[in-house]
Amino acid sequence: MRAAISLLVLLFSMCGAQTLSTQTEVQTESQSTGAAAAAAEVSTQLDVSAELRELRDMVVELRVTLKFTQDDLETTKTQLNKMETANTEQETKLIVMAERLEASETKVGALERGLVASETKVENAAQEAELTAVKIRLAATETEVDHLETEIKAAPKVAFSAGLTDSGFRGSGSTDLNLVFSRVITNVGQAYNSGSGFFTAPVRGVYYFRFTVRDDLSSRAMTIRMCKNGQQLMYLWESDTDGSPTYLSSGLTLQLEVGDVVNMVLPAGYRLFDDVSNYCTFSGFLLFPL
Repeated sequence: MRAAISLLVLLFSMCGAQTLSTQTEVQTESQSTGAAAAAAEVSTQLDVSAELRELRDMVVELRVTLKFTQDDLETTKTQLNKMETANTEQETKLIVMAERLEASETKVGALERGLVASETKVENAAQEAELTAVKIRLAATETEVDHLETEIKAAPKVAFSAGLTDSGFRGSGSTDLNLVFSRVITNVGQAYNSGSGFFTAPVRGVYYFRFTVRDDLSSRAMTIRMCKNGQQLMYLWESDTDGSPTYLSSGLTLQLEVGDVVNMVLPAGYRLFDDVSNYCTFSGFLLFPL
């Protein structure tokens, strides 16, 4: 708008200068020539009038252009104001959204921390429960161990092992021979009688018995019996012809009542061989009481 005003001022100045110059020339020519000056003056006035009309038209056109320019400028200002308002609203919305986002992030962070804390509590609770269960099982195990130790201490200790003889051959003759294993090696509980060869059960329970016997066979046979309360439980027999040492060995697990007796019997007509090497032994022990 300032540029248009400056242009109008310049045009008016040029018009004024041109008019003054024309009048001066007319006066000079009037002094020089009378008739020519009058004709030139009329022509000049006509030219000036034409130029003035053109200038007025230009001014009018410039005013119209200026008006449109001002209208466009106002429209632009209005649009700019609307855009600034819209931008302000958007900035406000962005600020609100940023605040909401920050609040949401804060809530999420709090929830995550709460979740971690809850998981930790759950893990701790599970560990505590497991630890409590372990402690309970340990206490129960310790109680069972104490009971077992008490039972073991209270339970009778019964075990024996004895060799037959150190004098070589021993035969049964014409009748069965109750074997007396007189060379006692172990006799915990004193349930084995080394004078009679009988084992007497001191408590009701399950026992294990084992024996080994030897003879030097040459066209002979070897046999042995295990008896309980006079009743045969086992009978073993072996024969050989080369005269080399031959062994018989076996064992039984027996349930005995208090006072039951177990012994070894050599049938009539047979023999065994033993010496300090303990080739012939009779052993037994209590597995557990009932």
